Amino acid sequence: MPVMTLKAGEEQQRPMGARWLSIVEASTRFKIEGEFGSLVGEVGRVIDTQGYNQVTFKNESAHPIELEYEASNLKVYAAGKGVVSISNAVEVSRIREAIQVNANATVENGKMAILPSNNFEAIPTNNTVISAGQTVKVFAARNSIGRSALIQVISEGDEFTPVRVGASPEGIDNAIFLSGNKNNPASYELETQTAVYVKNTGENKVTLAGGEKWRE
Repeated sequence: MPVMTLKAGEEQQRPMGARWLSIVEASTRFKIEGEFGSLVGEVGRVIDTQGYNQVTFKNESAHPIELEYEASNLKVYAAGKGVVSISNAVEVSRIREAIQVNANATVENGKMAILPSNNFEAIPTNNTVISAGQTVKVFAARNSIGRSALIQVISEGDEFTPVRVGASPEGIDNAIFLSGNKNNPASYELETQTAVYVKNTGENKVTLAGGEKWRE
């Protein structure tokens, strides 16, 4: 069965020579795109690709994704649903630790709810305008619970201004793509504790808005 790694913001095309596409393993959710549209890829999903010759696996997150898939003319159903394996037992343990140690969630009536962030900081003023071809560290890394960063493209004028958003300057040309202006803003929110970099890939200056939020 094919195994692949999608870097942050990366997409890879794969030919489909069989009818059924099964997601066997994946470190987190990703996107599966093709002429049929866009679908969420996750473990256990079986997709009918009859009539489509290829699909695109797409990582829109700021972290690498490991995944394994299988293409077959035989539809296979997952068995043993609800059984806790060693791998997901570790994840259950992490959830418990987060509740007990980080106080990032609460349990009421047997249901877990994530506590909201209680801090917000806007993009520093000196990082809101980026010249053509320039790469700027918009946010520094922040090792805080529930930290996320929101980037908006709100450039003046009618033309759409393109940018790339990533966790480092290396490979940012293949990172998340946004294009917008003040009348048609483009936005993306990343759940990450890493630094956030933005590169202006257009010919005109780009104006940004947004901020980061976290919980203490």
